[in-house]
Amino acid sequence: MRISLPGRAYLADLERFLRLLEDDDKEEFTLVLREGLFSLHPVVLAMIAATGAAADSAGQSTQVKNLTVNSSTRYLRRMNVFSHINTEVDISVREHEAAGRFIPVRNILTNEELNDFIKDFVPLLHMEPRDADAVKYVLFELIRNVLEHSGSSTGAFVAAQVSQMNRRLLLGVADAGIGINRSISRSHRANSDREAISLALRPGITGASPRFGGNETNGGAGLFFLKSMATLSRHHMVVVSGDCMMKLLTQRNPQINADIANDRVTWFGIPNASYRGTAVGIDLQIDSPVGFVELLRQIGQVYHIDVKKQKAARFKPRFS
Repeated sequence: MRISLPGRAYLADLERFLRLLEDDDKEEFTLVLREGLFSLHPVVLAMIAATGAAADSAGQSTQVKNLTVNSSTRYLRRMNVFSHINTEVDISVREHEAAGRFIPVRNILTNEELNDFIKDFVPLLHMEPRDADAVKYVLFELIRNVLEHSGSSTGAFVAAQVSQMNRRLLLGVADAGIGINRSISRSHRANSDREAISLALRPGITGASPRFGGNETNGGAGLFFLKSMATLSRHHMVVVSGDCMMKLLTQRNPQINADIANDRVTWFGIPNASYRGTAVGIDLQIDSPVGFVELLRQIGQVYHIDVKKQKAARFKPRFS
């Protein structure tokens, strides 16, 4: 796999990064840095780390090209990207205090490590405890699903950062597992990566169970809850898996929808590669007027109504 970096890649323009992914059929991982400065969303860092770590775990060589020392490469070094892809670089950085500002790319393999991450994540939220608990719950479920259902031997890779300019929290989670299509197809029919992503975002649908509403350990709510949070925060969310990306666009009059077909989204087909795993990126407003406890109440209402509709539709008599 060959990953080249554009000058900028945030959720609004993540296509710039995805266009440069390339399956070159070589048994190695290559990260090609941009000559000059660049700026990247944490989900890009998590995707690089997950892909490079998987290649290293499989015994493939890893390398970095066009390495120069500037503020952008120092940022990659400070965010632990090079260490996760097992590549040594001669770049020194000043270790600024991370608490409340950012979390460098972290590899999570166990529930204990997940709990430690959630504990470090809370100061980034700058929210009331009740609202913070809601976000913690959704993030915990998202990463726990990676550990239990992605089939990735290298676990989950997460990174987060607070943009002080606009008080926005940027979060990225990625793995190099089997991808959404193979995971969801264990229990539901999906004919493409796009269909699989659509199903995964539908409340009550999970690859862990063919039942609408999931089972006692997985209710199929994590991605739907995240999408709803991004919707009401008027920010972007992306899901990348296989050969495509779903990008949730901002809305003037946000409304929680159960079916992604009713949301304002755009789909992007990755032209030169297939992302081997799943990546989720989201932006949330720290000083948002949206109360997340009330938000969860609204989301839960839509969740239960739609699950009931799906169950009723499945067992509705059909006459020919």
